[in-house]
Formats: sequence, C-alpha cells, structure tokens
Amino acid sequence: MSASRFVLGVVAVITALLLQLSAIGRLPLPGASPDLLLVLVLAFALAEGPQSGAVTGFLAGLLADCFANHEMGRLAFAYALAGYVTGNLQDDTDRSTLQPFGAVAFGALVSLGAFAFEGVLFGDHRITWHAVGRAAVSSVPYDVVLTPFVVPLVLGLVRRLDVDPLRRL
Repeated sequence: MSASRFVLGVVAVITALLLQLSAIGRLPLPGASPDLLLVLVLAFALAEGPQSGAVTGFLAGLLADCFANHEMGRLAFAYALAGYVTGNLQDDTDRSTLQPFGAVAFGALVSLGAFAFEGVLFGDHRITWHAVGRAAVSSVPYDVVLTPFVVPLVLGLVRRLDVDPLRRL
C-alpha cells in the first residue's frame, strides 16, 4: 500500500466518522440509521480486497467504538469481519452494476450479525431478536441506498491512485 492510499483511507474514515456523528446519526429516520462508516469500509474492501477491508474495518470500527456506548472493540471486530468477507466478493473481471449493492447488503448483514453475536456473548441486554430484526430491515436498506454515492467514489479514487504518475505525462 502506498502512502497516498493510506492517507486516502485515513481522510475518508475520519470524514465519514464526522459525518456519521454530526449529521447521519441524527437524521429522524424510522428504525436504525444508515452506517456511512460501514459502507465506506465495504467500499474499500471491494476496491482493494479482503486485507484492506479487514484493516480498514478494524481501524474504522475501533475509532467508532471510542464514541459508542458499548464495549470497546465490538465495532472493530464487526467491521473487520464484514470488510474481510466483502473483500473476498471482489471480482475485477466480471463486475456487474448490481454487484456492489449485493456486496454492501451482505457486508451489512455480516456486520450486524457479528455485532449482535458479540452482544449476546457480553450479556448486552439491548440485543434481542426484535432489535436485531428491526436493525436488519431498517439499517441494511439504508446502507444499500448509500452504495451508489460511496462505492463509485472510493473505486474511482483508488484507481486514480493506482495509475503510474509517469504514464499520465
């Protein structure tokens, strides 16, 4: 990974976290709110593969855990697992238009399942079948709605950084 791609990841994660905390998380939407940070992690996983998805997911989740009211590391694990699994869905040869939507939906479900499983293990009383089901039918569609705004932007920026600067001259 080049330094410019690392900087892109850091700036994108911090920007997404600030937008999530200041605007998106406060939207008056029924059910759970969209998770811009998770969609960003999944976009990096689709653009760069499972290793980048897991590392970006872990670091983004750990940063988000600092501002949450649950045990430290729960989002880090859930995002890292979702980033790794989604990164394995990456296929550069035959990418359809709908593939990112399905990948984000699948990654959001993996993240939700991992977070709920951790909650059960830690004895979090807020984790119930009703809460998990409500989150699945509200937050996953919201995340899919963010897909056409986040995934193409990340894919374009990563591809642009992959181009050899001498070839542009």
